[in-house]
Amino acid sequence: MNAGPIPDLLTFILLTWLIGLAAVIVYEFVRGRIWFRGLFTTDVDGDGIADEFHPERVQLLIMSLCGIVGYAMMTMEAASASNATLTVLPDIPEELLMILGASNTFYLSGKYGRMLQRG
Repeated sequence: MNAGPIPDLLTFILLTWLIGLAAVIVYEFVRGRIWFRGLFTTDVDGDGIADEFHPERVQLLIMSLCGIVGYAMMTMEAASASNATLTVLPDIPEELLMILGASNTFYLSGKYGRMLQRG
């Protein structure tokens, strides 16, 4: 059952905007205007050299990306399994919420521990 041309137009506009945003980010990254240098490290003494590597930042990024991809795949499976158009997104599984909560707790614990260590 189609809800009419307005939701279809809004869907097209939103998807076009998201794809355009992703394209701009990739383009600026390739041009060197967006840096990922320092994403997982910290320059503690301000000399321009990364002094500390933060593994909790790596795991937070990986877990967040895995959660996003997993939820997107779950949503696409629900959409393909249903004969009708989805009107709401599927509920986020409790396991995913617990994993993301634990990942963020690990990240914040590392950040807080370094803050205490530095004084």
